[in-house]
Amino acid sequence: MSHDIAGPRAATTALALLACCATAAAQALPEVRVTDSDTTTTEGTYTARTLDIGKAGLSPRETPQSVSVITRQQLDDRNLTKLEDALKSTVGVNITRLDGAGNYNSIQARGFDIGAVLLDGLPIAQGPNYATALDLSLYDRVEVLRGPAGLLQGAGEPGGAVNLVRKRALNSLRIGGGAQLGSFGLRRLEADLTGPLNAAGTLRGRVVVVEDRRDSFVDLLFSNKHAAYGTLELDIAPSTTLSVGATRQRVRSMVDQGLPAYATGQLLDVPRSTVVGTRANRQDMDTRDVFAELEHRLGNGGLVKAALRDVRRDNFYRSGRANGAVAANGDFAFETVDLRGQLKDRSADLYLATPFTLAGREHRLLLGVNRNERESGENNYAYGPGSTVNIFVPGYVGMAYPQLRLPGFTATTKRTETALYGQVQFSATERLRLLAGGRLSWAEVEVEQASDGQVTSRSKPGRQFTPNLAALFDLTPQLTAYTSYAESFVVQSQLDSARQLLPARSAKQIEVGLKGEFLNKRLQTQAALFRIDDVNRAMADPVVSTASIPGGEVRSEGLELEASGQVAPGWDVLAGYAYTRTEYLKAPATQLGLAFAPLTPRHVVNLSSRYAFRDGALRGFSVGGGISWRSSFYAQAGALRLVSGNDALANLQLGYAFNDHVELGLTVDNLFDKTYYEKVSGLARQNFYGTPRSAVLALKLRY
Repeated sequence: MSHDIAGPRAATTALALLACCATAAAQALPEVRVTDSDTTTTEGTYTARTLDIGKAGLSPRETPQSVSVITRQQLDDRNLTKLEDALKSTVGVNITRLDGAGNYNSIQARGFDIGAVLLDGLPIAQGPNYATALDLSLYDRVEVLRGPAGLLQGAGEPGGAVNLVRKRALNSLRIGGGAQLGSFGLRRLEADLTGPLNAAGTLRGRVVVVEDRRDSFVDLLFSNKHAAYGTLELDIAPSTTLSVGATRQRVRSMVDQGLPAYATGQLLDVPRSTVVGTRANRQDMDTRDVFAELEHRLGNGGLVKAALRDVRRDNFYRSGRANGAVAANGDFAFETVDLRGQLKDRSADLYLATPFTLAGREHRLLLGVNRNERESGENNYAYGPGSTVNIFVPGYVGMAYPQLRLPGFTATTKRTETALYGQVQFSATERLRLLAGGRLSWAEVEVEQASDGQVTSRSKPGRQFTPNLAALFDLTPQLTAYTSYAESFVVQSQLDSARQLLPARSAKQIEVGLKGEFLNKRLQTQAALFRIDDVNRAMADPVVSTASIPGGEVRSEGLELEASGQVAPGWDVLAGYAYTRTEYLKAPATQLGLAFAPLTPRHVVNLSSRYAFRDGALRGFSVGGGISWRSSFYAQAGALRLVSGNDALANLQLGYAFNDHVELGLTVDNLFDKTYYEKVSGLARQNFYGTPRSAVLALKLRY
């Protein structure tokens, strides 16, 4: 299956050309090494010295909430290029696949959806069909904060926030790139060039280009991605820098919405290559991102920063898919649907982060204001006639796809939020720090008819304040204990019996933990206990059947442990464990006491290690591997329960560095070829097998 792309022979030729270019460049360019003082990149390290996600320039140890950083080195070592794959090995995070190609996913943490996806600290519309499709080659690292992120997002689910930190233009010439060949038709090329554009180094640029084409273990399934990113940085003055840039990413793939299940609740036992779809199935996504930043560095180490970002996305999918449970003879209902979506997302942010001295001690202050506007087109979809097909006689694959006419967008949903936020970290003693802050938000959601612009519904809960409080105490020079309280809110659209909007949902989290930095800060550890209560959840009014009441309440509580970094020269480790228990506290009798997030496993373990030989006959070689395990999880379908999980998966990494510039690596995932369901959902569709054993051979170039 070609899909108008070059075959493996072309990719192999590209590998050879890159290797030749590498040899030539090695003779022409001086050696470039990433040092510990370079805070703009996480190449060569499994730890991050500072975080971008909180805007205050704090280290992970100074941040009184659970935070994980997926560094550029971690991404490179495991050949990770998709956000969904990177987050799967992050402690406390659960990825729910919504399509076979991996372009549609939802992200959960601690049983709740992630409330905010950020690009360089600015929120963007998350949407399952946006964030996880972004190619990670454009970014230096991924930061994951778990629990309510009310200071960062205001309105949003309490699962946390994911921040993608883009690669910056550097003041020294660096040339990078690579190529990958892998199982199921993977062919990938990428190039990365950065450096000064004038003799003084006051103007710098960076360009990253990616071409990614792959098939799948599922019949017919493919995904092609083209991505390009460019940025310019200009030092207007010695302490003032203007940055502008743009990203364009286009994805074309076959859409696969998973397998149905038997009417008894039993999952299908069919070959993993089985597809439920037609040859005409497809999905297209076109994303454009433009940004500008102005940064002024103060003499005392503080920072004033203004940022603007505009994101546009158009998407279309055409899907033949299952629409009912499978009968004993293999028959099930089949439907076709076309859908077109459109999203506009604009953000503006201005903040000051600065240290200040009071009573002989240094403290930190963060003050800011931001605004976010989102517009999304609604209801532009059409269904074709249904039919009955058979899972064991897949004639539906070649069926003629009906010509469907989309009606156009019938409405536009507009979401706006304006907010003031602030935080102060007060050094009460040499070892005790107190943190207090909050966000004052004005959020509004309204729906306009496309025909005349008339507003048909409006949700405006008024002013919302989300506080953030914490205390940190240094037990030793390497170990800090902390406790924190955080909130977030979610605007609700349901009406009560008086036809008034329900009050916003409110999530409140209490967290206590320990954070450590060891071995000259090369090894970072953290342990956290948490409890989140989400109240005012809409539930059916027991008196007025057409109304709702804010009487629902759920709880999530658990434990998270994580260690990442270098335990000895050349030996990097990443280890995590998460225990998460979710429960309905106030709900209809049929739900009381049950898990409100049954797709979140109770226990998750992720272990990985990599050792690079530095001396002797094995100098240049590296070897690594890991194991991941999830306890059972389930999806409720009426009285039936679809169960999966309790599977352990192993991976292997082998590498050889020819010199400081050229490295060849091999990764093998699902080493023992375990057959399992990665996700279960319901009887009609959305049940996905996990990927069989797969290998990726990657050539990396750095100059």
